[in-house]
Amino acid sequence: MKRYEIREDFGASEIIDAESLEDAIEQAKEWSSEGSYDERVMVTVYVHELDPETDEPYAGWYWGDGRNDTDEVAAGPEEKPEPTECGEDNEDHDWQRPIELLGGCRENPGVFSVGGTRLEFHCVCARCGIYRDSFDEGQQKNPGDLDKGVSYRPADEQSLAWVAEQ
Repeated sequence: MKRYEIREDFGASEIIDAESLEDAIEQAKEWSSEGSYDERVMVTVYVHELDPETDEPYAGWYWGDGRNDTDEVAAGPEEKPEPTECGEDNEDHDWQRPIELLGGCRENPGVFSVGGTRLEFHCVCARCGIYRDSFDEGQQKNPGDLDKGVSYRPADEQSLAWVAEQ
């Protein structure tokens, strides 16, 4: 059993015992993913094997020396918003992409490029008028970027007027 110092991007650290560097990395990822974060983030974890005589990281260490490693893990609350109920009978939402309400181009209304291969998708329920927005980081996301997923916005005057026209 060896001793390791584990730490993460935001400054927290801890000393652990592990069978190997790989085991220490797994423990560090689990420890960091259970941390208290305000939002969903990617956290880099760092692992340094400790010298058994001094309980300090080995002097002159470098990444890739077999005693130190780093990895990333998603941490923080995993909120998956649910859409509100739809109609009196709680019917399924009827998601539509009307260009007159959402904008965009005629061939793909409600879809917008936000740089690189990142896309935003907007639609509205034809029954209750709430909006569903989703975001895709695409192929060119930076290390540590998380897809923002899906969010919902309440109906407004424009969407309710559009629903009434349907």
